[in-house]
Amino acid sequence: MGFREMAVIFGLVLVVGLTLRRPFVGVLAILVCAVLRDTMRVETYGFFLQVHGFQWLYLSTILSVVLAHPDQLSDFVPRSLTDWGMLGFLGVMVTSAAVNGVSIMSHKYIDLFFKATVIYFLASRLTNTSRRVTLVAVSLILATTYLTQKAWQRYRSGEFSHARPYFGTLYHEFGLQLVITTPLIGAMLAKKMRFYWKLGLLAMLPLYVLVSMRTDSRSSMLGVMFGIALLVWYHRKRWYLFIPGIPLIAYAILHNPESILQRFESIWTHKTAAGNPDGSIASRFEQMRTAKRVVARNPVFGIGPRQFFMRYHDYVSNNDASGGSYTMHSVPLLIVCEEGLLGFIVYYGMLVLGALLDAWYAVRKTRGDPEMESIGVISAGALMGFLSFLAFGLGQPAMWVINIYITVALVSATRRVVTAHLLAQAAEEKAKQGAPVSWFPQTASTEIVFS
Repeated sequence: MGFREMAVIFGLVLVVGLTLRRPFVGVLAILVCAVLRDTMRVETYGFFLQVHGFQWLYLSTILSVVLAHPDQLSDFVPRSLTDWGMLGFLGVMVTSAAVNGVSIMSHKYIDLFFKATVIYFLASRLTNTSRRVTLVAVSLILATTYLTQKAWQRYRSGEFSHARPYFGTLYHEFGLQLVITTPLIGAMLAKKMRFYWKLGLLAMLPLYVLVSMRTDSRSSMLGVMFGIALLVWYHRKRWYLFIPGIPLIAYAILHNPESILQRFESIWTHKTAAGNPDGSIASRFEQMRTAKRVVARNPVFGIGPRQFFMRYHDYVSNNDASGGSYTMHSVPLLIVCEEGLLGFIVYYGMLVLGALLDAWYAVRKTRGDPEMESIGVISAGALMGFLSFLAFGLGQPAMWVINIYITVALVSATRRVVTAHLLAQAAEEKAKQGAPVSWFPQTASTEIVFS
């Protein structure tokens, strides 16, 4: 057994031991390892996954809550619209699979969304203090920035033709990580912190934009640009923050090879650098036409998870059939096709709407409160990251990546922390004022008896 394998075992034993006492340690480890999944796979030569590192982290965290902190179990009861959105969409996936005769227990995407639901509840419940919310946000930023600078170094060295941290990293999924994290970094500029920390955050933004362009993923470019637009709106009253940032971001966009800029322009021109029709764009229109046929025949429950790819030839028209099989490269259309209108309503009408309401509540209730205002900032940043994923998802089907739902969990956690803070404030005010007295004691009297 080599040094790296021993280091993995020692690290797992240490983290599991700490988690059994403090379950939040396990949550933080899961979140960071999820972001650094390819790092854990490559740098440990796959040993972390071979010894089921994630499973040990999940198991120890759940056992810690159940055995060592049973008083927290009541917090896991679903209450918010976001909670029911996560559970509801998982239920719709299972129902759609059952209706369409698709295997449930061995299905990859049902398994991935189940894990996402578990980490959502663990993270949103155990991230229950202002300090923990900040720690999660900072950890996500640092972990993603490690991958970003590694991707940039390997791209600049000529090792890879497209920016990505490792050879086996899917550039769309790496781009998704950049899309989710960019708005969170930008929102953190509104926090009160030392100048050099703000300068560091500001320097990260052009790096993220530049690397997202060099991934060659048009969905990543679209998602990051949408995130930057959200940041401009969010900081509209703090416009001075963008005075040094505007030229840097403009440079990050324009300082790209002609092939990258033409790839970006093909989003609306639908043409390649040579002026020919872009086959990738054309295939998406083919998928959309096929999706119409799928939805028309299976409007309520869809055709089952992953079945758009598996049964593509059953629905594609003869005029479109090109011999290939595609996954629907659009999250909304993928959901409508595979989980039906029921899945679409649950995902967008409960999960997405719930995240919007949670962030709106956190931002509104913390405005003007110096003690909690930073929580509102993180909530807004996490929400903008989730909305940027929705923009990214217009051209990609990567809705099963667990990082997406970590962001949703962070939004939900901010609302719960703000609610607890407001309840504590109300209790404190009530204690200061004293409990109202509903009756008045009679005045004292002395009775003298003469014998």
